[in-house]
Amino acid sequence: MIVTRQRRKPFPIGRLLLPLVAILAIVGAFVWPPSRAAITAGPLSPIWQTLGSRFAVVAAPFHFAAQNQLIARRNHEIVMLQAQLADAKSSLTTVQKSSAALKSRVQQLDAQVAQARSKAPAAAAQPIASPGPFGSTTAAASADLAASATPDDRRVAADWAAMDPTNAAKVVQRLPVPYDAKIFSLMSASDVGAILDALPAAFAARITQENPTLKP
Repeated sequence: MIVTRQRRKPFPIGRLLLPLVAILAIVGAFVWPPSRAAITAGPLSPIWQTLGSRFAVVAAPFHFAAQNQLIARRNHEIVMLQAQLADAKSSLTTVQKSSAALKSRVQQLDAQVAQARSKAPAAAAQPIASPGPFGSTTAAASADLAASATPDDRRVAADWAAMDPTNAAKVVQRLPVPYDAKIFSLMSASDVGAILDALPAAFAARITQENPTLKP
């Protein structure tokens, strides 16, 4: 038995040539300005409008999908902006609360200063005994200052002890020295020492002269 090899048929390029030429001619007609004007605005315009309307009907679902994507993207942006706005409102509320607390604290300190100034003449009128041989006189003077303290004075002493020494020193400098010495007599030695260190040396010396028991 003799087997003969069959030759492959050549690819029919001629069959593709005519459709390719037709496609190129159509593209050229739409690209070339005179032919494009004749199609869209010339005698062929009714056909062009009819084809355009049918194409719009066919492409409508694709436009709808694109619109849905655009709407979804816009909705996402709106949600993000709403979240940012909520965060900004929360931050503003926190700042307003902090501002209100600071304002209330300043008002309390101003009230303490006014009260201390009203009591300063009475504290200055109290005689301060000269120091005795073993410091008993100064201890008695300090005890007298503490004994004459009012509940408001003790509350002021607690506030000064709880404050930062630098801030407390600023308040102390605004008050009369006798009142400062009286409040210091109600505080612990460590708290008084921290505030005295934050005061100017001359002002601290005046307070320690008013109440010698405050000297280290």
